[in-house]
Amino acid sequence: MEKSEQNMELTFLQKIVLLALDDKGWFGSAEHKIKFGLVGSILFELYQKGRIRFTIDEVVVINAKSTDDVILDRVLNLIKSSKKPRSLRSWIQRIVYKKLLLRKTILKQLISNKVIGREEYSLLVVFYQTKYPLLNAPLKQKLQEQICESIVSGHVLSDQEIMMLVVMNNCKMVRKNFGGYIQYIKLRGRINEITQFKTPATETEEMIKLLQTAISRAIMASNVSIHV
Repeated sequence: MEKSEQNMELTFLQKIVLLALDDKGWFGSAEHKIKFGLVGSILFELYQKGRIRFTIDEVVVINAKSTDDVILDRVLNLIKSSKKPRSLRSWIQRIVYKKLLLRKTILKQLISNKVIGREEYSLLVVFYQTKYPLLNAPLKQKLQEQICESIVSGHVLSDQEIMMLVVMNNCKMVRKNFGGYIQYIKLRGRINEITQFKTPATETEEMIKLLQTAISRAIMASNVSIHV
């Protein structure tokens, strides 16, 4: 594999989707939950880019200018066009149910970059299942190792890293990615400690804590299979 492919830079959302897949290309237990975690990640990025602000009870657009990212703009335009206020959890649920093809768009990006492939299977020529087998194993392994090292070493995590841990923890992605690591028990404990947010140090950490609560509640409130 070309060195440039191993060092490819993924977007934050691409990292989330890649880590939600196992190496054979299945979402598994993350299939349903990742849709809510992904929307929470999009709202986090819109907040970081200064496009929205939110409390647990409301999400408000403060800058409607395009982000130059098709996925973020789809969500931003949906919030902007709303005629009534909604809570953070309600927005996460609504965006998931609106079927904006968010996850599918990210999967297409990863396929285009040859990070994953696409294979379709039929069962009795009635039911179809699609999996996305990993093509660039060194890239995913490097991402996993970077996350593990940051956590167990006790380094100060970036806001993006903390948000990623929130999504992984709520969407059943931790054991999938780190279950085989020697330091798994320590890593698991540190992730639990970090995502408890006992003393959020910054305003952004406060916002991530709100997103975690909203993602968790949205997942618990949902009991049907839907597609983003």
